[in-house]
Amino acid sequence: MRAGDDAAPAVIGADYIAEQNGEEPEPVYLPLEKPLTSSDADATISMRELEDGRVAILVYTSLESLVVHCGDLQPWASVLPDQLGDIQARSGADMVAWDEPLPPEQRSDSAGGDQR
Repeated sequence: MRAGDDAAPAVIGADYIAEQNGEEPEPVYLPLEKPLTSSDADATISMRELEDGRVAILVYTSLESLVVHCGDLQPWASVLPDQLGDIQARSGADMVAWDEPLPPEQRSDSAGGDQR
C-alpha cells in the first residue's frame, strides 16, 4: 500500500496500469457546487438530471476541458479515475457523464459573471 492509503492497492483500472508502467495516474476533474475551503471535510459535487430522468455526475478528462465546458469560475476537485465508482455509488448518481458541456445558464464564467 502507498503511504496514507487505507485500502488495498489498485489491481484493476487506470491506477493499476499506471503503477505497472511506473507512471503516476492522471487525475480527472469534477465540478463542485461551491469552492472548497481549508476547513471543508467533504466536497459537494455537481450532478445533473438528464432528459430521461437519470442523474449523472459530471467528470472532465482535463482541467482545460472542465473550463471549456463549465466556465473559468467553476469550482472543481481532482480525483483519480479509479475513485469514480465509489463517488458515483456514494452520490446516488445513475451514471458518469464525461466531458459534457453545460448549458449557458449553468456555466460559471468571468466574462458574464456566474450565470447559474
